[in-house]
Amino acid sequence: MPVQTKSKCKLSKLFWRIVISAVGAALILIAVSNFTLYFFGETASASVTTRRVGGADDQYEPSKRYEWSVDYTFKDKNGVSHSGHTTRRGGDLPPKTESRVYYFPFAPFINALESEAQPNIGQLLFIVIGIFLLLVMNRKRNKARPVPIVQNADDLKDYDDSVEELFHQDE
Repeated sequence: MPVQTKSKCKLSKLFWRIVISAVGAALILIAVSNFTLYFFGETASASVTTRRVGGADDQYEPSKRYEWSVDYTFKDKNGVSHSGHTTRRGGDLPPKTESRVYYFPFAPFINALESEAQPNIGQLLFIVIGIFLLLVMNRKRNKARPVPIVQNADDLKDYDDSVEELFHQDE
């Protein structure tokens, strides 16, 4: 394999290693931030608006046929207005959404509706998948190094160079 191709291959592997590791870290960060919002965040009441996005997806049951965009605005404890966005699946009528928002007082741009912040199995699944991606992409590979079989140096007196002669014969 030419040297240039080897370096391209290494760069490609490094690129995908970084990308997949970043996805794993993002999954963990999303799950942990939603989980910590529920226990350490402030709550506020929100004004929620919904709108249907796209057409019907008939592979789902009628109550989950459409995707709905959910936008909300809330005021933090200092009276500053902030907004957030999420999506929900629903039927012909807009899905029911709660009007409570969890947010961090020191970073109100990190916020979530109450149902997304409550501890659930999805958060645990995100953490497990994120850890799996990080471990798989960053594990140390143990490359087996060839171990010489020679037990006694006296065995090397008769060197067979027939393979080497065959190799140089084509030059």
